[in-house]
Amino acid sequence: MKKKVCSLLLTTVLALSSTISAFACTGTIIGKNMSEDGTTLVARTEDIGGGHTKRYLVQPAMQYAQGAVFKDKNTGFTYPQPANAYKYTYVPDADVEGDGIYGEIGFNEFGVYVDATISAYPNEQAENADPFVEDGFREANMVSILLPRVKTAREGVELVASIVEEKGAAEGNILVIGDSNEVWYIEIYTGHRYAAIKVPDDACMVFPNCFMLGEVNLEDKENVMASEDLITFAQENGFYKEHNGTFHAALSYAEELSEGNRQRLWGGQNFLAPSKNISYNTEVFDLFMTPDDKVSLQDVMELQKYRYEGTEYDANLAKNTEVREIGTERQAECHILQIKPEYPAELGGIMWLAMGNAEHSVYLPTYGNIIDTHQAYKSSSLNYSPDCAYWIFRSVATLAELDREKFGASVREYWTQYQQNLIDNQQKVDQKVLELYAQSPQQAAQYTTKQGIAIAEDAIQKAKIIYEELMTYVAAEGGRPNKEAFVPSVAK
Repeated sequence: MKKKVCSLLLTTVLALSSTISAFACTGTIIGKNMSEDGTTLVARTEDIGGGHTKRYLVQPAMQYAQGAVFKDKNTGFTYPQPANAYKYTYVPDADVEGDGIYGEIGFNEFGVYVDATISAYPNEQAENADPFVEDGFREANMVSILLPRVKTAREGVELVASIVEEKGAAEGNILVIGDSNEVWYIEIYTGHRYAAIKVPDDACMVFPNCFMLGEVNLEDKENVMASEDLITFAQENGFYKEHNGTFHAALSYAEELSEGNRQRLWGGQNFLAPSKNISYNTEVFDLFMTPDDKVSLQDVMELQKYRYEGTEYDANLAKNTEVREIGTERQAECHILQIKPEYPAELGGIMWLAMGNAEHSVYLPTYGNIIDTHQAYKSSSLNYSPDCAYWIFRSVATLAELDREKFGASVREYWTQYQQNLIDNQQKVDQKVLELYAQSPQQAAQYTTKQGIAIAEDAIQKAKIIYEELMTYVAAEGGRPNKEAFVPSVAK
């Protein structure tokens, strides 16, 4: 009975907190020349909702009979299954029977990763000229289609291009496909128009739910893949636009920049380059920027929690309830891929995954070659469950954000130190993994799987303790308010 009452209270709190921010996501790419340690960082927040259960799974390699097809039961989209489908990791919805799989992020056995997606929208003229296709390619299926089929990032981009050209897109999207050699940023504008660029090693990018590509050099086949008529189609249909005398893809195809997107663009660029004093009213934000300093993994973690603290748009202030922060309570999961140059290509990289919203959750590392995940990551419970990783971490964050200073400050501080310890230990773990990989990739996979499950188990047990103590603390506030701010016992 006691657990049931706590569960009902948490569900009510979640429902209230989920109404604060708009439905959207924020992506980040830090090229290896712009990162502090020479690694490539690819990150995204999945801001679909505060009570939206996510899982973390491994899809084994499979063989399909001739004629087998992948089918989206919601839209009717179909695509031929490969004879040999590759193993991959992914972070799907629990309710796949609802709107689809939404695998979102993962590595396959060749080290290719897909981060899908950030929704974005065309302007009315562009969409009318090239309407979306009802049974076309959509976000829910991208990871499930791409990762089992491609051995390189370039192959992945080529597959996206062929599907959009032949079957059409059901919605506007931005996605990232990469491997150990390159990273590709892709914008799908309308039913059959798209553009992709190979991201420079000195790139630094923060992109919310809006198209950002400017110049697209259709002659540069090495670094650009795009619809052959991307420019002429815009000209012929009256929505062609230039910036500084050159065709600008986003200005031509995208809807007008919303306030929510402007706030995240301004916030993200100022977070990384405060000395530049980037104007909130900037007419056209560049996709690429130069940070004040080399960007660390920890910086990206903090960026995904950022609520514009200390600025006039501080989302924690009562006057700014309409501000669209990056660190929104609607984050269902947040992830950062760390691609290290010393890793063998097939190892992929490390995914730092935070279930629930990042502000009061913790980023836990797993390698791209794992063959299993912790049992709690597999739970499909759509309601609060103490056996589900999503709800275990989400429940702590939900309570912490009822009062960020009194309830949440020590929780955030504890998890920050916890993940710092993991980061500090990563070099030692890397050395062991690389030694094992040189002897046997299978042994390395067994080791990284065991390591990932052990880390998750420890963090889950810590989170359960924090939740029990914080729930008791919050309940006591209803009678006689606690004199001292909450501090979990695991932090003492």
